[in-house]
Amino acid sequence: MIKRDTRWMYSALFFGVASGPLSTLVTLEILSLGGNSIDVAYAITLSNVVLIPASMFWGMMADRFHLRKLIVLGFVASTLSLLAMSFSRTIVTITSLYALFTFFSVSYSTPMNLLVMETSEKAKWAYNFSRLSMLSSIGSLAGFVISTVTVNLLRIFQIFMVLTGFGLLAVTTSLVYTPKSIIGMERMSIVHHRESFMTRLKMLPLIFLHIPSIHHFKMFKISRLTKKPINYLPLLYLAIFVFYVSSGLFNTVYPVGLYQEGLDKSLVLGIITGGMFVQIVSFHLAGKVLEKFDEREMAFRALVLRGTSYVVMGVSTVFPELLLPINVVFYPLAAGLAFSLYYSASNTLIFKAVGERRQGTGLGVYSTLVGIALFLGSLLSGYVSHYLRFATDFALAGVLLFVSAWLFKYIEEG
Repeated sequence: MIKRDTRWMYSALFFGVASGPLSTLVTLEILSLGGNSIDVAYAITLSNVVLIPASMFWGMMADRFHLRKLIVLGFVASTLSLLAMSFSRTIVTITSLYALFTFFSVSYSTPMNLLVMETSEKAKWAYNFSRLSMLSSIGSLAGFVISTVTVNLLRIFQIFMVLTGFGLLAVTTSLVYTPKSIIGMERMSIVHHRESFMTRLKMLPLIFLHIPSIHHFKMFKISRLTKKPINYLPLLYLAIFVFYVSSGLFNTVYPVGLYQEGLDKSLVLGIITGGMFVQIVSFHLAGKVLEKFDEREMAFRALVLRGTSYVVMGVSTVFPELLLPINVVFYPLAAGLAFSLYYSASNTLIFKAVGERRQGTGLGVYSTLVGIALFLGSLLSGYVSHYLRFATDFALAGVLLFVSAWLFKYIEEG
């Protein structure tokens, strides 16, 4: 085993500060440059499209190269992309650089999970995975707090420069403290243990051990979808697919909706910061809740809460006087409490279904569906919100969550 110094984990905290609020800041900068919800949708969609090849590429690299080199390379390239964004003044360049940032920011997630397994005893894996996840989340929260406080004092491109400083701290910390890998543990190891699997999916919801073929998608044939119990896995995948379409519809244009309906940038960031805080606390408590409820029942309840919150927030966009109070309450419920409970439950179900068997094909199909769902949801959100108003987009996202909840209820009965 290589040395057990885990100070390298602080690089995840610093990088979380740099990357956490970036999507929201990119959205607000596009609006400042004269863009609309369709322009924002294009930017987020391109970033989501990049996730699939990036996840495949960096996953394969983790099996072939020193983990330290991949972590440092990812932090350096991401920080340079962020620095370039601070000098960009057009929507096209901001969109392109954000996609480039996304590609390189994916690189550290798998290596860091493998490093946890290499730098600590197995008995301490659960603690160290929890620590890595918490540091990353705290970093993201800190990034949102910094952005909320400074957005009325600085231009957004200047905030990009501030975040670049934290990217440099991530680079420095990773250079100084990240050890060289000498064991050569492959990423297949991640899916053999629940703690590593859950932490890895929380950092990035796509994981490709092998590239799936068309044959692997035969599970979605009508003859199988309608026959119990063999329809369990494809219906579980479909329920999660619908969830991510809904998330793409809502999350892509949510900051746009708040801003264009009358809230200033600091309030938009403040509401999202509140949701992030509740999410961190809820993830900490989710394990205890899972001990009391079946995962499918917990996913069902969380989706109903999240869907209801989406619909209510959609209604609030029609009544300006209700916009702030409703979103201050319901966004943390949706993005914080409901999301953390759902995510913990659904990832546990995925681990039980494919984490211990057929990892390559099962996770490849799952990740492909997640990537496609994010692409569809984010792309559609721009057009739905632009032509049919934000209320329609948010309500549609809520209805899709009710469909996903019904699927979880259905497979529970099966």
